[in-house]
Amino acid sequence: MRLFIPQISLVGLLKRLVCKHVIAFLLCLAVFNVFSQNHQIKKDSLQVEELYAKAIEIKDTDLVEAKKKFESAIEIIDRSLLSKDEFLLKKASILEQLAYFLRRENKFGPALKNLQESLKIKRKIGETYTLAYTYSQTAWLWLYQSEFEKTKVNLDSAYALSKKHNNIIETVRTLSRYGILYQNTKENAKAEQHHLRAIKLADSINETKSIAATNANYAFFLRRQKKYKENIPYLEKSVEMHRKANNQIGLESGYFALGVTYRVLGMPHKAIELYNKTLAMSKEQKNEAVLHSRYLGLSNSYADLKDYEKAYSYHLEYTKWWIKVKNEKNYQKMVDLEAKYKYEQQLAVDSLQFAQEKREVELVAQTESSKKKLYFALLLVTLLGAVVIGYLIRRNYQQRSKIARAMYENEKKILDQEIKGKEEDIKRLIADNSMRLAFKEELLDKLKTDIEGSDPQSIKQSLNSLTTQLRLQIETESKLSGLQEKIDAVNKNFDTNLQKQFSELTKGEREVCALLRLDLSIKEIMTIRNVSSDSVKSMRRRIRKKMNVPQDIELESFIQALT
Repeated sequence: MRLFIPQISLVGLLKRLVCKHVIAFLLCLAVFNVFSQNHQIKKDSLQVEELYAKAIEIKDTDLVEAKKKFESAIEIIDRSLLSKDEFLLKKASILEQLAYFLRRENKFGPALKNLQESLKIKRKIGETYTLAYTYSQTAWLWLYQSEFEKTKVNLDSAYALSKKHNNIIETVRTLSRYGILYQNTKENAKAEQHHLRAIKLADSINETKSIAATNANYAFFLRRQKKYKENIPYLEKSVEMHRKANNQIGLESGYFALGVTYRVLGMPHKAIELYNKTLAMSKEQKNEAVLHSRYLGLSNSYADLKDYEKAYSYHLEYTKWWIKVKNEKNYQKMVDLEAKYKYEQQLAVDSLQFAQEKREVELVAQTESSKKKLYFALLLVTLLGAVVIGYLIRRNYQQRSKIARAMYENEKKILDQEIKGKEEDIKRLIADNSMRLAFKEELLDKLKTDIEGSDPQSIKQSLNSLTTQLRLQIETESKLSGLQEKIDAVNKNFDTNLQKQFSELTKGEREVCALLRLDLSIKEIMTIRNVSSDSVKSMRRRIRKKMNVPQDIELESFIQALT
């Protein structure tokens, strides 16, 4: 009997073995892919968390680097399809942070777009607790555009949500921004009420950033009311809180506000110190959007000090940066116009099915129109810059002429004073010579009178008397020869002190006081001033009365005791 082994069974067995291995391989591959994908998602999620945490940490000290990290985190979220609610909420938060940076760069259109996208994400995932912050930031953008009705609508939403969730920090922020809204709409009583409520609530929770912001906003309100001295304590408290939180951006703004205040209060040196500090900080933070205002503050402060050369150089820097900011704003407006045009064009295509040829013609026309507007805007900016520079050059020339004229007048005044002093010296010399001549004539007459017709004994007595008088005159003249230098040395600060302490004294009375301080006699003073003894005595009485010197105290001792 033969054993029959069918061939098909071997083939079937081989097929089964191959199928099993293929299936196993595919299963392993699928498991590996799932594992790899999960591993990559986990890696990406960790990287997003790390970038977000680092950006939040440095956003108040290094704005540029923080912005880069936020943008990198957004790229990872979009690339890795991290669609879970927690990552969508993270994306919404990052969009709000980027909107804050864009607002500081005066890019209000892109900032609003980010906030609208954040709002859309939060509504999608049902997030309401942080929605108050989104509405508050949106309100802030509309406030910058002076759209006060839209500002209030968003603030009302933010306030209602913050109260609903007992989010006190957002309540503080919203109250403070209500204050700024009302001060823009000239409702000052309501503005002050909301500012003070915000400050009180911020103090109650002792949250550093909230205290800094509310005090800064109320200080701004006081400056708008021209209450510059009253705003200083709030500004200083805001600066202290920013320093405590290491918020360099807030600190820079606080220093700038203090600089504005001190300049208005007439302290340009202190203002310049603060403006220089804010300028250095703005450059370090690469915050070019505010450089023009810092340069303008320095220019105005140096103009207050009449240092027109520095004022002019800083004004040129201000003009340069202001034109750049205006150009960026104009560019952003053009971008917004272009986006609006593209949207409206696409809408027309979808609804009306315009012909291709007509679309192309309209596109060319719009492009040419945009170019013309751009060229016209550039021409206006150039002309404006030329007018400003021409005005500054002319004003600088006028200021230099004014300074030169003032220097000429000052030198002329000094020269006139010197001539007047020389005339006084000449008059004094003439008076001195006249006195000497009168004394000699008097001596000659006395010699003739005493000698003629007198006996020898009388002549001897007369000669002795004349000898004594001559010796006294020689001593007096010797004493007076160096007297003027002593008077000048003593009178250097003494005259100034007399004017301060006894303003009623005349110039002549102050000069007599200086002579009495040298302990000169009435006769010596009479000789120096070329007046009679009665005049000197009368002047002493007037000095004693004006100085209120008691009768039991010598006038000379009282004057010598003065400091």
